Amino acid sequence: MSDAADGRLAPLKPEDWDPSLREVLADLKNPLSIHNVVARNPVLMANYVDFRNHIVKSSSLSGRERELIILRVAHKTACAYEWDHHVVRGRDAGLSDEEIVRVRQGGDAPDWAPQEALLLKAVDDMLAQTEIARPTWAAMCEVFDDNQLLYAIFTIGTYMIMSTILKTANVPHEDDFKVENPL
Repeated sequence: MSDAADGRLAPLKPEDWDPSLREVLADLKNPLSIHNVVARNPVLMANYVDFRNHIVKSSSLSGRERELIILRVAHKTACAYEWDHHVVRGRDAGLSDEEIVRVRQGGDAPDWAPQEALLLKAVDDMLAQTEIARPTWAAMCEVFDDNQLLYAIFTIGTYMIMSTILKTANVPHEDDFKVENPL
């Protein structure tokens, strides 16, 4: 019986994860609430973690570019959990607090590097029409290689899915999670 009918999927405690996820749990060390929710489906969790790790750790986009994408998705989808976690990660990737706040204004805000503005516009395009608009795409093709273009699409899509899961399952922040100087 699921608690989903009550409006959420409660995170499992790590000690309640399926034994098949021991390696995943060891890799994560301290799983977040989202991991503890997805772990309700062990097969999905095992595959999700590998894919997510690839997007986050092996992308040809810089950490800064990746975090701009994720923060814009979080803002546009009104996903507080994702926003709060990626404010921290954005800072770690070199984004200033001013830049993080400016993400909310999108790619037309002043002072973005051209390629950063394009990534922010790509997020808006994909969220609005499930594709990157031709003018944005053409401009992206001038500054990103094919590898980076695909990583941009996959990063946007992955975090669109994450926001949907987080909001639909009503995933809570971790008890000990605090954003220093929340924006």
